[in-house]
Amino acid sequence: MQHMDEPYVASLMERLRAIPEDATPRWGSMTRDQLIRHLIWLVRHSMDRSKAVPFMGNWFTVRVLAPLMVRGWLPMPKNLKMPALMLRASQQEQGDLETLHALLEDYLAQVQEGSLAPAAHPIFGDIGVDGWEQVHLRHFEHHLRQFGV
Repeated sequence: MQHMDEPYVASLMERLRAIPEDATPRWGSMTRDQLIRHLIWLVRHSMDRSKAVPFMGNWFTVRVLAPLMVRGWLPMPKNLKMPALMLRASQQEQGDLETLHALLEDYLAQVQEGSLAPAAHPIFGDIGVDGWEQVHLRHFEHHLRQFGV
């Protein structure tokens, strides 16, 4: 089982740097810069540093969908439409690859110290540190496949 650790983050950053700025995704319409801002926003949200998006889930997303998605029993769908509030929040995010890298290093440090108090996932609810690790890993890999790296 893959874990989000320093070697994974180093590999992730290398793969993201390999995406040309004008890359065309295999699906969807996201640009490389939009992808980076999207990832920054979700990591910040998971660290409870973004209040832009409240919980929007329900009984089904928390009790049925979350366990299936977080544990990897359901694949992350291509062309999944994000709720408008989440889309706006990630589009308004600022930063670049160095911002993402520094944020991930901070995230890992907090996890290792046991000091990370994660926010609820906007759709899945309270998934805890382990759930966020799996969400981030699956989410990163989904978008890396989207850009062919």
